[in-house]
Amino acid sequence: MIKQLRQYILLGALALSSLNIAKADDIFKGVKGPTNFQADTRAIYSKNERNIESLTNNLILKYWDGDSTDIGKWAFVNLPHRTIKSQDGSNTGFGDVTLGVGPRGKIQDLNYFLYGALTIPTGNSKLSNNRYDIRAGTFVTYLTKDEKLGIDGALEYNFTGKNNLGVNPPNEFYSGILAGGVISDRIRFATGLTNLVKGNGDFILNSRSVLRYTFSPSIHFELVGDFGIDNKNIPKSNNFGVFVRYNF
Repeated sequence: MIKQLRQYILLGALALSSLNIAKADDIFKGVKGPTNFQADTRAIYSKNERNIESLTNNLILKYWDGDSTDIGKWAFVNLPHRTIKSQDGSNTGFGDVTLGVGPRGKIQDLNYFLYGALTIPTGNSKLSNNRYDIRAGTFVTYLTKDEKLGIDGALEYNFTGKNNLGVNPPNEFYSGILAGGVISDRIRFATGLTNLVKGNGDFILNSRSVLRYTFSPSIHFELVGDFGIDNKNIPKSNNFGVFVRYNF
């Protein structure tokens, strides 16, 4: 019984870390793509200080209307699949689905997305938070006139629900900021910080770097790295990911 409880606590902490990386800051975070639909696939490997490893694959489908200067709307669905391995064994399966919708637009050189979202406990019970969460947030991107330099940011507040044991964990506040710009015609680089703070004061602070290569207006890929800087009661982890996005 104690062993099982320990495993659930560790896997729960890792699931929290995986969720954080899945939605963390990015280049052009608040900018609409060149078409109305985008398929965003992300493969992320993570290992934390308790030697728990995970491989998370996210498929995020996005819709946004209008052009980059319009006020419009957008929506997304996030479908995660995870493999988590600890000294007590491994689990593989689908995680919880998140659905979101909100307005988007541009004010001079500042691009933004606002959203409300619902996370639904549809995944494998050992890979799920086993609760309904309501999220509210924003993504923003500030670009210079020539678009060679930029600052990207994200804010999200998560109203956590009761899990299947009747426990309501503390709410969570996520923030992140990246700054960077053009290295060459096809390559951009940005670096910065992400931070997740729970309502009880527990937190994890990461450094984050992103290298983006653009093949064409239709497709680009990114190499992403996150490294734990400071924490309280949330295990530090190092994460490495490859993101591929296709606009169609």
